[in-house]
Parts: sequence; structure tokens; C-alpha cells
Amino acid sequence: MRETLYIRMRAADPAAPTAYCIARADAVSSFPIEQAPLETLLPLAAGRRVVVLVPSADVRLCTVAVPARQAAKVLQAVPYALEDQLADDVETLHFAIGARDAQGQWPVAVIARQRLEEYLGFFAERGVRPDALYPDILALPIPAEDQFSLLVDGDEVLARTSGNTGFVCAREDLDLCLQLADADRQRRLRILIARDQDFDPSTLPWAGEPLHGFAHPLEALLQHLGDSAAIDLLQGDYSARQDWLRLWRPWRLAASLAVVALVLGATLHGVEAWRLGTELQALSERNQQRYREIFPEETRIVDLEAQLGQQLARLEGEPASAELLGLMNVAAEAIGAVPDLRLEALQYRDSALYASMRAEGLQALEQLKAWFAQGRAARLEVQSANAGSEGVQIRIKLTPT
Repeated sequence: MRETLYIRMRAADPAAPTAYCIARADAVSSFPIEQAPLETLLPLAAGRRVVVLVPSADVRLCTVAVPARQAAKVLQAVPYALEDQLADDVETLHFAIGARDAQGQWPVAVIARQRLEEYLGFFAERGVRPDALYPDILALPIPAEDQFSLLVDGDEVLARTSGNTGFVCAREDLDLCLQLADADRQRRLRILIARDQDFDPSTLPWAGEPLHGFAHPLEALLQHLGDSAAIDLLQGDYSARQDWLRLWRPWRLAASLAVVALVLGATLHGVEAWRLGTELQALSERNQQRYREIFPEETRIVDLEAQLGQQLARLEGEPASAELLGLMNVAAEAIGAVPDLRLEALQYRDSALYASMRAEGLQALEQLKAWFAQGRAARLEVQSANAGSEGVQIRIKLTPT
């Protein structure tokens, strides 16, 4: 399976310092984090899956009740179900959904189309298409009913307050934001803290469970991404399927013409096969006619090659030997392998079989040589090949190998 390139974007800025990780497909806890300018990371995408985490400050998370069960129909209905709750025109927004929960609610992620296209455009301009695009807050572990999941990231804190709600705030505003989210202070805080983060959970008036041991905030996110039920923003107009449809539309006419060409080609191939079959039948009839001309007493032909061998044996004044029959078999196979050849005469003497043949062109002779070059029970010697107005007259000699 392919490796995965994880990128945590902060802005669509080529020079922006960006945390990234290259992980094996079966990675669960080992996520070595590196940092480099964003643009230098893209060559690393070759041959790998690309998963991008984008700032959750750009994404609104909510839930909606829609009676439809098919995701495609839900995506169509969500903008109208949320229209009254959103300040922006829904036509300027992009909606993505997660799996429906036990209460029949659909989790929804909303992002401005312009912002999403800025992220995707950065990759598209460099020939890369992300396989998945997640809001970074949804990579935090899903909190239990009495918990919030937090990640301390420099001067910023990400907080996931439920399966599909949360907030991002400055560290100095965390106390206030927690009060707004949990005025009764009933929740316990599960706080992911990287080793280089200077943060004291005891300064908060909430029960806290600090989780240390992470080398980088991105490492903490990646260790929980697989279990976080994150919503992939690449849905609807931005899904891989839609990309293929957009690529396909300009080529539909060309593809239709290609199909027509294939059908015509198949028809022509069938016609050509019929023509060759007809010519092969005509060649067989001509060979039989030539045999009758040479041996007029033979009125009934059952096996041309065998009967010809018997006639040659009688001409030699002795029973057909195994050597002659072997050469005759090879000659018959050779003529069958090169349909353009027409046998005109055969002669057997001094343990060699001589054959006179005619062909339309020298190509038949080259095919005959190529056939014998593959290792046969007889050795081929071309004694003459004379081209004339009626084709090429060929005389060969076959001897046992």
C-alpha cells in the first residue's frame, strides 16, 4: 500500500513554514514530523496519498436534521436547511457532511468556496490533487460526554467539544471560551500538549488530564485522525468524481468518435478475416487442382499432404520412408503458416525435399524464413527466388536437422 503525505496547512503561501509527515500505510503511532516551506513539500507527493489538514478557523461545524438517507440528497438539502443560520449567501459556501449519528443528525462542515479553492488551487497549479482535506480540529479525539478534547499549539488552542462541534481561540482567551462552552464547569479537559509547548493546565478552573509525550502538535493530531470521524471537505463539486466528470465533458465527442472508430475497425477486421479465409480456401483448391494435374489418376483427394508423400515415394521407387514423411510434414506446416505461398511441384532425392512455390511478393519468403528460424525438424535452404509479372517463383530445399 502507498505511503501517505500528511500536510497541515496554515495558509496557501508557498513560503509558509509547514509541518508535514510521511507515514506508512499501516502507521498507527509512529508519525515523524518535519517542517519546511510549503512549496518544497509537493515533490514528495509523487506516488503517495496526500492528506491535508486545514485551519478550522476557516470552517464552521454544525449538525442538521434532514429526513433523506442518501448522502447525495442530504448534500442537496443541507444549504437550504442551514440558510437561516448563516450570514453568507449559501451560493458562496461549500458544504460537506459526515456520517449520520444515532439521533438522526447529520454533521456538517461549512467553508467559503473562495477559501477552499485557494487551498486546492495551490495544489492544482503544481499538479497535485489532495486525496482528502480535513478541518484540523476534527483530527482531535472525539470527547466523551463529560469531556472536551484540547490541543495546545503555540499561541493557539483547538478545542473539540463534541463529535462535530468545537472552537479555535488564542491561548489567552481559552478561559473565556471554555466558560461560554461550559458555564457550569461540568466537563473535564483532555489536553494534548507537545513537549515544546509551555502550558500549565492547573491555571484553568476545570479538571484536566494533560497528555504529554508528543514531539509536535501535528503528531498528536495524526495519532487520533483515524478514530476521529473527520469530515472530508472534498465532496460534491470538489469530489474526485466531479473532477473526472469535468475532465470527461470536453472529451465526450472525441470518445464517441473513438467508439465509432473501434466499431468500424472491428467490422473491417471481420471483413478482412472473411477475405483471408476465402483466399485460404481458394489456395487449398488451387493446390488440389495442381495435384490433379501432376497426378491425373488421383480422382479423390482426402489428405493432400499424405497422398502427395505416397506419390513421391512411388516416384522414388521405394516405400515412403520416415525421413520423407517428416520432411513432408514440415513442408505442409510451413505452407500452412504462410498462406500466400502456393505449392507448384515437389521432388525428393538424396534425402532432401525440393519444393517449387509461387507467392505474390518477397514478403512471403521472409515469413517462410522466419518460420524456419524458430527451430523446426528440417533445415531450409532457399535455392532461388525470381520475381516476375506473375509474382515470385521460389525454389527451396529441405533437409533433416
